[in-house]
Amino acid sequence: MDEADIALVVEAMYQIAADPGGWPQLFEILEDKAGQDLPPEEAVRGLAHSMEIARLVQRPGEGGPPPPRPASQIGWILLNRTGEVVALNAPAQAICHNGLAQVQTGTRLSFTDPDNAPVLADALAQARSANQGQVILKFERAGEAGPCFAYVAQGALVPPGMFGEVVSPIPLSEALVLMFPAPEETGRMWSTLRESFGLTPAEIRLAALLREGKTLKDASDELSVSINTVRNQLRAVFDKLGLKRQSDLIRALTELSQVSGALGELSPGQAGATPEIRFVTLPDRRRLAYREYGVPQGRNLLLFHEGLGSSLLPEGAQVLAAQLGLRVISAERPGFGQSDPHPDYSFDAVAEDMAELCDQLGLTDIRIAAILSGAASALTTGIHLGSRVRSILLCSGRPPRPTSRASSLMTRFRARLEAHPWVLDTFYTILRIRLSAGLIEGMIRTATTNSPGDRALLKDSPWMVNYMAAYVSECLARTAKGSTDEIRAFHRGGNLTPVALAAPLTVWHGADDQFAPLSDLQEFLGEKPYDLKVFPGVGHLLAVKVWDQILRHAAA
Repeated sequence: MDEADIALVVEAMYQIAADPGGWPQLFEILEDKAGQDLPPEEAVRGLAHSMEIARLVQRPGEGGPPPPRPASQIGWILLNRTGEVVALNAPAQAICHNGLAQVQTGTRLSFTDPDNAPVLADALAQARSANQGQVILKFERAGEAGPCFAYVAQGALVPPGMFGEVVSPIPLSEALVLMFPAPEETGRMWSTLRESFGLTPAEIRLAALLREGKTLKDASDELSVSINTVRNQLRAVFDKLGLKRQSDLIRALTELSQVSGALGELSPGQAGATPEIRFVTLPDRRRLAYREYGVPQGRNLLLFHEGLGSSLLPEGAQVLAAQLGLRVISAERPGFGQSDPHPDYSFDAVAEDMAELCDQLGLTDIRIAAILSGAASALTTGIHLGSRVRSILLCSGRPPRPTSRASSLMTRFRARLEAHPWVLDTFYTILRIRLSAGLIEGMIRTATTNSPGDRALLKDSPWMVNYMAAYVSECLARTAKGSTDEIRAFHRGGNLTPVALAAPLTVWHGADDQFAPLSDLQEFLGEKPYDLKVFPGVGHLLAVKVWDQILRHAAA
């Protein structure tokens, strides 16, 4: 690169620091320029200055995960397995006294409307099921109060902070929790609402728009359907929820959303608390972070996250892993999330760390699953562990040094960064400083431009964007070094080969994936035998779409 090109790169970094959404301009500058490893001397000061600009213009809420939502105003009642009240808080008591029920510890709720008793009994039975876990129910109330919606969930699935300083008189694993919302706060609950009352995706989308204050005409225009279709869908929502007025629907959705916000963003049909991050200390005194999902004596699954990922799995992973009898170890590679960086990062170095993790946790008969850029580390770890590995699954796997020249902007941008490692550290540091859900959403939508299936998936499953923003935030919480070190490892990983891999290999790939084309992975695997499953109508978001199937595959 000549001096003019270097000056353009530095100027682009200034602009990206001020507006991270302008990152594509960096690609345009680097496109077709000869690769360079070390930063030119004349660029060092400018790159450092751009990072300072990012820190100076950082906005509130950027640079990390949002603070936890308060749950202090949620009304909750702890019930034992027979439905008797064992503890409750003041908001729940106030709600019960407002025309719902008489409540005291040691007895069952005495409802003003006796029809509410079988409603609660049915919800408790559903919540006891590992498949359900969380249920929305509707109570009728006497007088002018109108209907009251609530959640029932297994005690083990409710964040402990929900109960404040109250100590449960029975283990939470043996309790069920009845939760009432505080109507002045909001959140999301669409997945559980759909599961509990049978609302269709179209009805959920309409309810969401009305919840945002849109009129029926606004909803008709935004959903590209006739006003009569919208009216018919609204009548169906009323019938399923037992409501008569649009104002009642808005109130119910607002109230329910607060409880869902305190429980955490839900993935479809599942719930469950996120396990805490744990650590092992490696021989060189570095710490390696991981989360453990499922049951301690379950089948071992070692999971490798993607290139901007962390140990965070979608909500519901804890419940499903336990149901399937799995012990899922989701580890953060060196320099990712809470894991300390490696002084000499390589796929072999990652494999040695993962083998040490398996040794310290006593893992044998290990199943391995890898997502996206985690594939190279997973294969190397599989070779390193040898006969201890039962099987390996690569989902949307990305091999080192892909050979195709894909048309995807994100693929070409990553290739340019690989060719210019001196740009990496500054770009990822700016990304870490200015990180926000909006920035991640924009990058995701850019990555899915050529995949109609992925775009439809994002539209129908809004929780995905929030989940991906959450794990990127965790990935970059301490440093961007893991992500930049791994990109450098990909750039120099041309000698990596799967020839020595002994474990059976399975490959899952989205048919429309242009960011990590299947042809690149197939060329890398060469003559190595593997079972292949191609998923039509989905691209680079396959792993997020089928995360539950990944766990089921490991349990089979």
